[in-house]
Amino acid sequence: MRAWIEGQPVDQHEAIAAAARMLGGARLPIVGGLSGDVAAVRAAYRLAFHIGAAIDCEGSDALYADLGALAARGAMTTTWAEARARADRLLVVGRRVATNPLLAELVAAPAPLAGVAERDVLRLEAAPDALAGQLALLRALAAGRLAPSPETAELNGLAGKIKATHFGVAVYDPQELGEPAVGMLQGLVKDLNDETRFSSLPLGVPAAARLALAVGSWTTGDAPRVGLGRGYPEHDPWRFDARRLVASGEADAALWLCAQAHGETPPAGIPAIVLAGRPDEAQAGIVIEVAVPGESGTAVCFDERRGTLATIGSGPSPRNTDAAEILDAIQTAIGEKGPGSC
Repeated sequence: MRAWIEGQPVDQHEAIAAAARMLGGARLPIVGGLSGDVAAVRAAYRLAFHIGAAIDCEGSDALYADLGALAARGAMTTTWAEARARADRLLVVGRRVATNPLLAELVAAPAPLAGVAERDVLRLEAAPDALAGQLALLRALAAGRLAPSPETAELNGLAGKIKATHFGVAVYDPQELGEPAVGMLQGLVKDLNDETRFSSLPLGVPAAARLALAVGSWTTGDAPRVGLGRGYPEHDPWRFDARRLVASGEADAALWLCAQAHGETPPAGIPAIVLAGRPDEAQAGIVIEVAVPGESGTAVCFDERRGTLATIGSGPSPRNTDAAEILDAIQTAIGEKGPGSC
């Protein structure tokens, strides 16, 4: 396993010791990214508790657009696999989701109804700040609460088509829509279920965020963006937003878990440690190479098609050390630490 301090190759034990000194001496450290398998994310939470850190994950803005709407209004959602097996019609909301490879796979998959060559794809596109308004009009037209007019003719035609669906799925990117538009979309979906079957499928929330949500929920009872400095979890999506903490100068050290190749990098302007599956792409004062989940050996990760945790990979033990082992080694090297220790 390779490691670097300020770009210079070092022994892994030296890098672990340097990481322990950085985190152990920090006033408000951040544990972020959380791009890895379940074992690594659990170890990241243990370390965060130990040092009293704030904890956040890759893609949390997109995650919270969905969670905010869910908490305020509820939601009806399905999985990619269920949409592939049952949906005869897709309502693609927004422009960003149209470039998602998972949507392309879904559109290309055989339609579930006999005699139908391909599933119907409908689109509702608008600028991000106009999507909530367009969805509100579509919802009112579909429910018969707004009389059609020449200005709403296109939306009225769309309303008629989605009401005639056997099993429809609205596909969207939560980060593009934002919480108000996601809430309006969920209202439309629930209204449609009075007469037909309709659900929603958010695409674009990184798998790391979905996994971190699961681990965070059973560890602290909340989604990420939790502070552990008082020795118990405090959930506040604004206060413990990692990038806000860095921009405001409140945080003074960061550890970023980027075991998967697509992991985010830590914010600039803060002393940082990166545990990287692709270390050549990482930029930080301390970089430690770790195994990429599933590339050699097995790991439990979030499966975006099935919408749940699943075991991936096979074969012998990883060539590189698992991120969980490195995180536990850093915690051991720190020793006793503050009110967040557990």
